[in-house]
Amino acid sequence: MNLSDIRFPRQLEVDDSDVTIRRTLMARTVKLWPGGVLNVSVIAMSEPLEKALRKARLQGRILCGFEAISDKLDNEKRGITNVRERKDAPYGDRVSRLLLFSNDGAERFYRHIEQLLQMHAPRLLGCLLDINGDALGHLITGKDSKVKIVMAEHKEAVSDTLRAVVAGHE
Repeated sequence: MNLSDIRFPRQLEVDDSDVTIRRTLMARTVKLWPGGVLNVSVIAMSEPLEKALRKARLQGRILCGFEAISDKLDNEKRGITNVRERKDAPYGDRVSRLLLFSNDGAERFYRHIEQLLQMHAPRLLGCLLDINGDALGHLITGKDSKVKIVMAEHKEAVSDTLRAVVAGHE
């Protein structure tokens, strides 16, 4: 997925936030693993981003854990495919899910993330958080736990989170 080609949720395009968000996401990218093909944005944790993630969690719009996220995305993909087949309805290929993951995973973990991002492109955008799983776990759960991957699963949560990335970058 090329960051310059991403179509963000409409509400970000309406107020022209998408231009600033795209620039911020493109400022720092890395390959997920040495043999990888995808570059992902690296995001520093900031107070605005922490607030956005807590808000999304309280609204029930954050999903934790690789298997739960993978299952949810697969089910949604089947649903989208069924709707397209039955109604021949247009489907705007926009980012509607945001995958955030810690910086302390094993190579195998990042290979699986890369596969997930490729399978569910363009509606899934992935970003590497510049924090470890313990810090992400505490942020998401409020307890001492390790969480290495989360997904914002609603376009409003995605939009709020991406705006917070910019606010924390400035």
